Amino acid sequence: MRSIPGWSAQKLAGVLTRVGWGLWALGALGCGPTVEPEGAHDALDAQSHPFVPLWPEGDFSARVTRYDYDFATQTGEAKSTLYLDVAPPGGDCFVVNAPQGLTGLRWNDAEPTRSESTEQGLRVCGRGQFAGQVKLEARYTVPLETYDFTQVGFSRRTDRGGNTFSYLLSWVESCDRFGPCDDRTDQLTQYVFTVKHLAGERVLCPGQLTRPDSTTTKCTLTGLTKAPTYSSFAVASNPAWRASTFTEQSSKFKVVFHEVTGGKLASSLVVADVKAYLNWVIGELGPLPYGTELRVAGAPTEWLGVEHPANLILREDLPDLRRDYANMTMHTLMHEVVHQWAGNRTTLSSPFDFVWKEAIAEYLTYRYERQGRPAGEAEQTRAYWDRLARTAAYYPQPEDDPAPVFLSYASDVYGTGPMLLFLQLEPLLGENIVLQAIKNFLSFPGDRSVADLRSALEQASGEDLGPYFDAWVYGGGDPDWPFFEVSHALEDGELTLTAVQRSVSGTAYPVSVDVLVEGATERRLVTLNYGLSPQSDTLSVTVPFPEPVVQVTVDPENRVVNRRFLGLDAEPAPARWLF
Repeated sequence: MRSIPGWSAQKLAGVLTRVGWGLWALGALGCGPTVEPEGAHDALDAQSHPFVPLWPEGDFSARVTRYDYDFATQTGEAKSTLYLDVAPPGGDCFVVNAPQGLTGLRWNDAEPTRSESTEQGLRVCGRGQFAGQVKLEARYTVPLETYDFTQVGFSRRTDRGGNTFSYLLSWVESCDRFGPCDDRTDQLTQYVFTVKHLAGERVLCPGQLTRPDSTTTKCTLTGLTKAPTYSSFAVASNPAWRASTFTEQSSKFKVVFHEVTGGKLASSLVVADVKAYLNWVIGELGPLPYGTELRVAGAPTEWLGVEHPANLILREDLPDLRRDYANMTMHTLMHEVVHQWAGNRTTLSSPFDFVWKEAIAEYLTYRYERQGRPAGEAEQTRAYWDRLARTAAYYPQPEDDPAPVFLSYASDVYGTGPMLLFLQLEPLLGENIVLQAIKNFLSFPGDRSVADLRSALEQASGEDLGPYFDAWVYGGGDPDWPFFEVSHALEDGELTLTAVQRSVSGTAYPVSVDVLVEGATERRLVTLNYGLSPQSDTLSVTVPFPEPVVQVTVDPENRVVNRRFLGLDAEPAPARWLF
């Protein structure tokens, strides 16, 4: 082998050089032995810091998916548990309506980081999260008091037999009187009520009712059909109630009355009549939303009735009251049954949508009175509506600023609601179309507005109801209902009727109004149909009439809201009921 002088030495030097650089690189990468300079550990420690999770901060929006409410009827002690479905991007605080004096606040089973009262409500804060569930708990002793000149709140009253009736009653935007609660009217959710009471005390609450022991009643409303807070926060009790099945039909309904000895409600009703009505209303609206059992209780209440899911609380002296409706007990029962769909399963988008739920309950009750009840009942209902509507203080959708006191407004809608939203539209759209629109409107759960009702009526009829709603439904100040000034001229057996609408605003109201013309021996009902978009406040109609006119009566059947006289003095208003 031939060698080149100096080559081997150079080769070895190159290899050693490359090895040296490789070992240095491995050491620099921590893959080989290194010599640490003095103070190296101190430098690393100085560069480290504690790990802090990046939880979201700030107020989050959430939907309450369920309320667990424990309540003691004897003391008013309550515990609220709210399950919140947190919407992204989340946060660490939730603001909810609540009374003063809460104790025992918990946030996901831990102490909240802070809580404070704000103008918007109680702000409670805890460990933040981007989405998912937060469980919020609080304790509160509900005071024995009521509010706003109503029975809303927690009360005890003596019934007709001298027994104590206890009632925890919520209403529109009132559930926060009993603990933390989202009192918006458009919220549908689930509930579990656990009520502690004296042994032998009979307790009613919404949903499926069970009695785990002699001092506990539990009500569960956790199915697919949810309910609003305004009607669901309700616990009623009376130690003297006795339960009796009034009527039932397999897989459709079971009506159970809870009354004291000598109670008058069930005894004033006819079983066959109630059964026939329930079959009719279920046929129109579908199965009872909260199970087949419907519990009806008599109590010393101010309102004629209150609709809780699966429970109806009726005023115990209904059979003895002044008969503004021909049969006060049956009318009220039918009205409250309708609310199981109209108001409970389908609820209000806002408080002032209250009118549509009462209008539907009244109108469907009237529809059944007209077709399934004794002659005269429906006619008396219309007459009472008309008196209420003519003397109403507000439009069905008031545009007053400031807005009316809600209680005053609520008691004002029982005439204007059914007449303006439905009855007056019958001749303009057709009775069957009006009924179909209501059924479509209530066909699935959710919140609805008066605007949604108008859309349902328009979709069912194919008509534009904008001018009608602008004239009759929306407005501010005292309602400007029209007065119909009717003149007549008879010539050669032909009678010409001319109607002029008189109002402060000069509005040409969309309406169809009947006029009864009477002679010495002849009577004729003449329809003056202005249509849905009248261009004039004046309308003339010519009809055969063989003799001189003795009398002309506008709207003899109480189907149109109209002034009965012009003048400065207001017509006296009748007594108004809430139910």
